[in-house]
Amino acid sequence: MIDTKGLITLVIHTPSHAQSLKNILESHGVHAVLEDFVSYKSPVTVAQRVKINPRDLPLAIKIIESGDGYSPAIIDMKMAGMSGNLLIPVDFSDSSKLAVEVGFKLAKRMGIHPVVMHSYVAPVFTQPQVFGQSFEDIDTITENQEAVDMHNIAASSLTDFKNKIKDWQKAGEIPDVKFSVSLQEGVAEEAILEYCKAAPPQLVVMSTRGVSKKEEELIGSVTAEVLDSCRVPLFTVPENCSIKSIEGITELLMICNLDQHDIITVDALMRMFDYPECTITLVPAVQRKNARVKDKLEALAAYFKSNYQMAKFEAVVPDSADYRSEIDNIINTRNVQLLIIPNKKTNIFSRIFRPTLAHKCLFERDMPMLVIPV
Repeated sequence: MIDTKGLITLVIHTPSHAQSLKNILESHGVHAVLEDFVSYKSPVTVAQRVKINPRDLPLAIKIIESGDGYSPAIIDMKMAGMSGNLLIPVDFSDSSKLAVEVGFKLAKRMGIHPVVMHSYVAPVFTQPQVFGQSFEDIDTITENQEAVDMHNIAASSLTDFKNKIKDWQKAGEIPDVKFSVSLQEGVAEEAILEYCKAAPPQLVVMSTRGVSKKEEELIGSVTAEVLDSCRVPLFTVPENCSIKSIEGITELLMICNLDQHDIITVDALMRMFDYPECTITLVPAVQRKNARVKDKLEALAAYFKSNYQMAKFEAVVPDSADYRSEIDNIINTRNVQLLIIPNKKTNIFSRIFRPTLAHKCLFERDMPMLVIPV
């Protein structure tokens, strides 16, 4: 039996909402205990008390008042006093350190707050409803306990990873910037997308496998799922890539659609990095070489040069005979460090049968990529 002596009742909620609030409170260091609330008219548990130590009451009230329907994303954002943030999903693998390293460098460069997020999958369970009554059995109780145990394991792992980040910062391996951690329940890609909908970050940073390993995850890649569905800029970095400094990224290649989306993409890029001094090579996405394509591309370059004078813009039309090889040749000869790709929103059928250019580049090229939704 849980000892609740000395604790006070913060709120009374349905079991699912009570568990959600307990998870959020504990992620912010507030110890919480759930106590069944049983009506004298029915022996069935219809609600639970969320009980805390009286000394944690001010912080607990602040957490409750920060949330909109107890959305962890919104609470994290408001508790940190952020007007914007940078989201870094991690799974504690070796590549997670790379994501954190690049994410923290980007956050420092952009002057925003990084949030390290981990998601876990808890057992799915429901209580059968018959004529408005709920029946609990051994299986449901077991699954409830499994969900709590899995949350505790995930929370402990995230705390350990948070401590590792602090050690890396002390050792000078990653930038010493203030950061937050967030624990979400759900399948990784769904948790990331839900977070981005609830409190859209300015940028999401994710590590990916190298090209030699990407074929293994051609179906079911978390990064690819986020890239196709997320309406927030996404920065991807392969696990075998090293970025010494964000300021050192000065050679960019942008694949253009030759429409107004290219203007939106460049404007978003310039605003994101406060109008950086860089060289951007403009390459058409269409795989044909003719005068009309060249004229459109050069017109775009001229427009960008007149509006963003800190940067240099060069128009290059690859040979249509071997488009992909020519793109690789441009990347190598110009020492391109980052791909910029405007990403149009597509439906589920298009994603399956006609993958976007960003999706193709993710699996075909072993270099950092900034995907900007348009």
